[in-house]
Amino acid sequence: MKEGQGVMQGYLIDWDLSLDGEKAGVENERTGTWQFLAVRLFEKTKDGAVPIQNRIDDVESFFHVATWIALRHTSHGLNGEALATILHHNFDASIHIDGAIFATQYRRLSMQTGDLIRTAKFKNPGISAVLQGMSLTLREQYTSTWEPEGDDAALAKWKSDDEYRLKVLERLADPQWLEKLLRRFLDDQKIDCSTHRG
Repeated sequence: MKEGQGVMQGYLIDWDLSLDGEKAGVENERTGTWQFLAVRLFEKTKDGAVPIQNRIDDVESFFHVATWIALRHTSHGLNGEALATILHHNFDASIHIDGAIFATQYRRLSMQTGDLIRTAKFKNPGISAVLQGMSLTLREQYTSTWEPEGDDAALAKWKSDDEYRLKVLERLADPQWLEKLLRRFLDDQKIDCSTHRG
């Protein structure tokens, strides 16, 4: 977009993704391609409101885009059928309720467990390391915060897990977290980010 003589000019390049706002029930709180929206944005708050998109949601969207690109355009251990299934369940499958689009539980489950990145077995160690690092941090937003009942060992494990979770969530609060993560992997001489094996 460029500014000239007080008039903003630019190019709209994604007409194929456009919707008629009156017919589609556009929600002003959400922006972006729904296939890559943060899981949290598909869930209503306790009072029934749509969550307001924040910086961490944008980082998660970047993670979904990077994962989709890596699955589509790099070597990994998935065969064609498994790849098609994973792409469908995690990015394309949706539920439509009262004109609103909701992601299926597959994406939430993938975020909670990190299984998508492990299952893909990316051949490029740099891609694998970056996506795994992002996944391990972002998933803590979706882990359970329940407090167990029972013996002291279960309670001690829960407290340890909850302390770890809080440390990770503090990391997410740092606006430089993603940049630091990417720099750490790009600067690590042991991680080969340039080859495309497989």
